[in-house]
Amino acid sequence: MNKSSAALATVQQHRNLSDRVAHHLMDHIRTNRLASGERLPSEVQLSADLKISRGIVREAYRALKSAGILEISNGRSPRVGALRSTSLIHLLQHALATQQASPEQALDLRSAIEVRAAELAAEKRSEADIDVLNRAVRGMKRARRNIDAFVQHDVSFHECLGTATGNPLFAIISSALGEAMATSVRAGMESRSDQAQVLRVVESHQDIVDAITAKDPKAAGACMERHFDDARRALSRAREKKEK
Repeated sequence: MNKSSAALATVQQHRNLSDRVAHHLMDHIRTNRLASGERLPSEVQLSADLKISRGIVREAYRALKSAGILEISNGRSPRVGALRSTSLIHLLQHALATQQASPEQALDLRSAIEVRAAELAAEKRSEADIDVLNRAVRGMKRARRNIDAFVQHDVSFHECLGTATGNPLFAIISSALGEAMATSVRAGMESRSDQAQVLRVVESHQDIVDAITAKDPKAAGACMERHFDDARRALSRAREKKEK
C-alpha cells in the first residue's frame, strides 16, 4: 500500500470510528429517554468506555453539535440539544445553491407543508400569533415598492405561521425554508408588473390571516392553496422572462 492509499485508509477508519461514537451517543439518548438539556457522558468518559481515542470522540461530539443534537460549551458537561433548524437550513441552502433543487420544487415542498400549517394554525393560534401575522401583512403593504423589505415581511409571515400551529416540527421546517421562501418570493415580486398585482399578494396573505382569526381551518387551507397557485404562476412568469 502506497502512502496515499494508507492516508485514505486512515481517514476512512477515523470516520468509521467517529460514526460509531455518534451512533453510540444517539442510542444512549434514545435508550435512556433523555430530554433536551439532560447530561451526557463526557469525552473522557466515553473515550475510556469505548476504548477510542479522545480526538475521535471529540470529532463525533462536534459533528453532533453541528447537527443540533448536542449542546456543548466550555466548562459544562455535554447535554442533549434542543430542536434547531440549523442542519436543515444548510441542506436546503446547498440544494438551491448547487441547483440540485429548483425554486419551483422548493415551492412545492412549502405548499405541501403550509396548507396543513394554515389549517392547524386556525385551530391552535393564539392572539399573539394573530398580532404577528397582521403586523407582517401590514409590513408587506408598506414595503410593496421595496422588494428587500417586502421579502423580509413575507418570510416573517410564513415563519410565524409555522409557530402558530403549536407543532415544533412545523416551526423548524418553516424556519429552515426561509431562504427558499425568500428566493421564490423575490422571483415572484420581480415578475409582477404593477402595484395592483403586488397588492393582490398582500390581500391573499390577509385572507389567510382572516381565516385563521376566524378559526376556520377549511377556509385557511383553501386560502393558502390559492396563494401558492398564484405564487407558481408568478415563478413561471419570472422563468419565462429570464429565458427571453
